[in-house]
Amino acid sequence: MEYLNENSGRALAMFLVFLTLSLAAFVIAWMRGREWGDLSSRRHYGEALTAKEQDALRRSRRSFWIWACTSMILAAISFLALR
Repeated sequence: MEYLNENSGRALAMFLVFLTLSLAAFVIAWMRGREWGDLSSRRHYGEALTAKEQDALRRSRRSFWIWACTSMILAAISFLALR
């Protein structure tokens, strides 16, 4: 019976660690998404972006998707740890 409790504790700890990492990745994705949104909104309303801003737009878009996917993968791993 102690073995079952020990494994349950480890599974819960893994769940919490991966879920916390997922939340951190989500916050980073959110920050990068805000930059992407600001720049794309300016472009949408007709403001010309400089070459530096266009590079920042591409980087923030790519970075957002990387962090968002990382967050989803970590969340899935955290729930798989409970199985």
